[in-house]
Amino acid sequence: MKPVIALAASLICVSAALSAPVDAHPVADDPATAHFLANEAVLIEAGETKILFDPLFTNSYNTYPLIPAEMKAAMMAGEAPFDGVDAVFVSHVHGDHFDAEEMNAYLARHDTVILVAPHQARLEMQSAAGWSDAFDARLRIMPFVSEAQALSLADGAIEVSAVHIPHAGGPGRAHIQNMAYRVTLNDAATVMHLGDATPDMPAYDAHAGHFAERRTDRAFPPYWLISRWGGDTVRARLNAEDITGIHTPIRLPIEVTASREDFFTQSGETRGIHPHSDDD
Repeated sequence: MKPVIALAASLICVSAALSAPVDAHPVADDPATAHFLANEAVLIEAGETKILFDPLFTNSYNTYPLIPAEMKAAMMAGEAPFDGVDAVFVSHVHGDHFDAEEMNAYLARHDTVILVAPHQARLEMQSAAGWSDAFDARLRIMPFVSEAQALSLADGAIEVSAVHIPHAGGPGRAHIQNMAYRVTLNDAATVMHLGDATPDMPAYDAHAGHFAERRTDRAFPPYWLISRWGGDTVRARLNAEDITGIHTPIRLPIEVTASREDFFTQSGETRGIHPHSDDD
């Protein structure tokens, strides 16, 4: 067990009623493992290749869990398992997903990490303490456009296809650029992170070709997609083999506790990520 995972396990008790399915736990031959930090923050580890989704935020809105202080300190220091991170992905700029000053501090300390983020994130970072124009060489900024955007990082070890999916909450959130990232690591494991994606079906219909072009091994949708659609529809719509819901509040909704689907609810939980054969 890695030190930060042991630490998180000592901080909180994992509810037996919300334990992961048996086949979700990592095993030795999984090409990748997902480590849950809090809210929508997830570390994906695939051998020497590592990425972080929405890892630096400071606002709980009195609803969502924050990353435990010791875990965040390990991440900022680059201690295992946060050593050797190749890229950080930011879905959108809300305070329970992104803090510009913390991101500036992280990039200053880890001078090889690539940041993939919406244009709105760069604007906030540029206005925050700790900004350096030198960061621009390591930023991969997602424009606010409708078509899919592709990136290749870490000499091809990280392949990215991203689309804009509107933020949940209707027209009042239309100005927020929310990115849904599909990322393949080492050509062996594919994950998807959707930020605060809307449950409105037409937004996904518009990108049906994008979702169909590659199978996702494990997607991490916000819990309300699962609650609204049901797990089978989420898997079908996203073309995902497995799903694990995220963005679960501290006080878990009944639709989460009563669900038979899988959710990340406690810092330090892990899931295995592996392609499924037709015989699985």
